[in-house]
Amino acid sequence: MIVHAIKFAMPLAAAAMLAGCDAQKPAPPDFGAALQEHLAAIQARDLDAFAATLTADETLYTVFPNGGALTTRQAAVDLHRDWFADPNWVWEGETVHKIVGADMALALIKYDYRDTPEGAPRSAWLSLLFRLEDGEWRLVHDQNTRIDAPAE
Repeated sequence: MIVHAIKFAMPLAAAAMLAGCDAQKPAPPDFGAALQEHLAAIQARDLDAFAATLTADETLYTVFPNGGALTTRQAAVDLHRDWFADPNWVWEGETVHKIVGADMALALIKYDYRDTPEGAPRSAWLSLLFRLEDGEWRLVHDQNTRIDAPAE
C-alpha cells in the first residue's frame, strides 16, 4: 500500500514542481505597449526613442513601397534621422492586425502619408516584425507596401 501511494505521489510532486517552474518565468512584455512606443517615436520624430525600439543586431531590413530596401540597423537610423528632420510630413497609421507569439510578433498597420499637411495622402500597408531580445520587443523587419488606387 505504501509503495502504491509513493508511485501515485511521485508524478503529482513532479507536476507540482514543473508548474512552479512555469510560475517563476517572468511574463513576456506587453507587445501592444512596445508597438505604441515605436509608433509614438515616429509621430514625435524622436530619433533616440525610435532607435531604442530597434534590434541590437546589425541586420535590419527596411523595405520601401517602391521595392527599394535598406539592410542594416545603422542605415535605418540614418534614414529616420533625415526623415525626422523634415517638419512638414504627416504620418497617420492604424493598427489593423497583430499576431503575438512566444518570441516573435507582427503588427500590420494601414497608414496615410502626406509630404505636407495639405498634401494628397498616399496609403500603404506597414508590416512590422518584432523579436523578443533581452526581455524587450525589438523591431527586426519593416516592410512597406503601397496601396494603389483601384483601377476603374
